[in-house]
Order: sequence, then C-alpha cells, then structure tokens
Amino acid sequence: MNDLTWVVLDIDGVLIDPSDSYDRAVKLTGELLLSEIDQEGTFELETIRKFRRKGRFGDDYRVTEGLILAQLTSDFEGFIDNFPRGQGIEWIREEVGEEIGRKKVKKHFDRFYFGEEGESTGTAAGLWRREEPFVNTKLLDRINERFKLGYITGRNKDEVKLAEQVLNYELSPVVTRDRYHKPDPRALEELVGNETGIYVGDTLNDRIFVENYNENGNDFSFIMVDEDNRPTEVLESFLDSSS
Repeated sequence: MNDLTWVVLDIDGVLIDPSDSYDRAVKLTGELLLSEIDQEGTFELETIRKFRRKGRFGDDYRVTEGLILAQLTSDFEGFIDNFPRGQGIEWIREEVGEEIGRKKVKKHFDRFYFGEEGESTGTAAGLWRREEPFVNTKLLDRINERFKLGYITGRNKDEVKLAEQVLNYELSPVVTRDRYHKPDPRALEELVGNETGIYVGDTLNDRIFVENYNENGNDFSFIMVDEDNRPTEVLESFLDSSS
C-alpha cells in the first residue's frame, strides 16, 4: 500500500459501535409504527444488522421503513433471508405495494436517537449516548501522519458532532449525507478528486459506493470490517504495510 494516498473511513461500524444506538432506534421506531397501523411484530437487533448489510439504503430511515414493510408480507423471516443483495427501499415499496414515508419514520427515529431536546444537544435519554468507540483515536493520528485521512458517512452534520463527542476527536474532512447519500460516488469525488486510496466500510452499500466511483475510471479499493476483520486490525494493517 505504499502508493496509497487516501484512507477514507465510514463512521458507524468502523469508528463507533452503533448497535445500541442506531440499531435500537430502528427497532423502537419500527415497532412503534407497526402498532400505529394495528400490526404486530418485533425486530431483533441481529435481524436489523443483517438487513442493513444486505441492502442499499444510505440511512436508517430507509432501513426502518424497509423492515416495517417486510413485516406486512406473509413471511417476514423469508423476506429478510431472501432479500436481493444491493436492493433498496424503492424495490421494497414496489414489491410490497405500500409506503410508510420518510417524514413519519424520521419523526419517531430522531426522538429515540437524539433525545427530546433535538438534534443539536440530545438528552440523557438519547440513544446516541450509548455509543462506544471501536478504535483508539491515537491510531487515527498515526494514520493521518502517513496518509490523507478523511471520512464519508451516512450521518448528517448534527450526528457527526455527536460522534465527535463519543470519540473526543475531530472528524475532518468529512462528507455527510447532507451532501450525498451513499452509494452516490460524488461523495468520494468531492473528498479525494481522482487520487488513489481505500475506503473502509461495514455494509454492501459501502462496497457498491466504491464500485460506482470506480466506474468513472478511478482506482479506489474497499475493505469491509466484520467479525473477521476488526476495525483496529484493519487500520493497523495500513501502517504495517507502509512501514
């Protein structure tokens, strides 16, 4: 990796463990909206993670709506297990013939995630406060000494500020979903131009994101973190290979 110019990181799943924040906000929002339409159903956290990894969603509002619509089918588990890799909310809406709508999902989701005071501050009840770092930020400093280090995330600007509180670290330069939703390759174009690099993510959507960028003749690599490729181990490998 001596010719590597950029190391670009996702935030959730790479720098921060969102399992007790975003995943739980999806669960609570989905179950609440199901009850509002007199439907029964629960969402296991592992099911949410499996569904997110398979799909091309871009944010958890879409993940939540997709899971709700899946509950409206005759075979929820079968729908999740057989979900076509790389499909998104548009495909689900067409397949199920229903739509929940982003506005309705966002209203409840944000209340669970941010807390009652809203996006800028959050409260003790906000699920974001349960987030924990996956990596030691000193490792990010070491990477930044050898490469250009940046971040592309499905979070918006307010959520990035909360991530910085969790990590006690400034995440810059960063491209948020306020600019582009992954897998829109313009996010990478804005950050790195046409320089070489590697993107570290945790979902199929992240892989598709890099593939879309490379379709324009670029040469970016992708690594997916998972149980076999832990974030710290992946990031340390960049330093080992460049020494």
